[in-house]
Amino acid sequence: MRILGVIPARAGSKGVPHKNLRLVAGRPLLGYVLDAARAASRLDRLVVSTDSEAIAAVARDHGVDVPFMRPADLAQDQVSLIPVIQHAMAWHDAMGWRPDVVVSLQPTSPLLESADIDRAIRLLERTACDSVVAVTEILHHHPFRAMALDGDRLSPLTEHTSERYLQKQDRPPAYGFTGGLYVRRRYLLEQWTGRDFALGADVRGLVIEPERALNIDTEMDLLVLEAILRQRAAKTCEVRGKGFVLPLTPDR
Repeated sequence: MRILGVIPARAGSKGVPHKNLRLVAGRPLLGYVLDAARAASRLDRLVVSTDSEAIAAVARDHGVDVPFMRPADLAQDQVSLIPVIQHAMAWHDAMGWRPDVVVSLQPTSPLLESADIDRAIRLLERTACDSVVAVTEILHHHPFRAMALDGDRLSPLTEHTSERYLQKQDRPPAYGFTGGLYVRRRYLLEQWTGRDFALGADVRGLVIEPERALNIDTEMDLLVLEAILRQRAAKTCEVRGKGFVLPLTPDR
């Protein structure tokens, strides 16, 4: 199989302005997924799809190609990820390199590792499934405990909501998409109708540990990420016998 990796990273972001370029522990947020993707062994080609020259420069500094700039109409808030991936696939088709599988990687999942990418591709190959999605266990706000609110009146959100699952240990494991990693066969993108997320009928889940499934959507998420990276740095220093903790790095 020819496997194309695409990292979509546009300039606009309402929740966290200039999110992809924000410095976390001295590095642009985008840099973390760039390094993970470059270290993966199963991607035949890797590109960044962006509408920003600044983001393109960061990608190239990390050794990742930006062979085209994303059209403005594909960089709007309301545009789904799928047309962006289709555009990257079509560009490669036009260049004479036709991918069989497209792996999309989100910069907002900075703790994703190269091993996760390779594991996802191997899972697709081994099971012959349509797609593979990174998921993580839902540890809080289990769906069997979800409620709807009408004014201030609570009612069960779904038919599965039940007081039978009051105790955490009684609830079956539930998983949610991390948003960071999708592996799709090309026919899913070719046949996409706009009414789903182009995952097909046979979808497999690649489980990511909750502590690595952080998705950056708010300023608070950036603070959590920085704390995790500081803790990792401190542990590394302890192992090396240096005994110091790296300070927070200003990002403005």
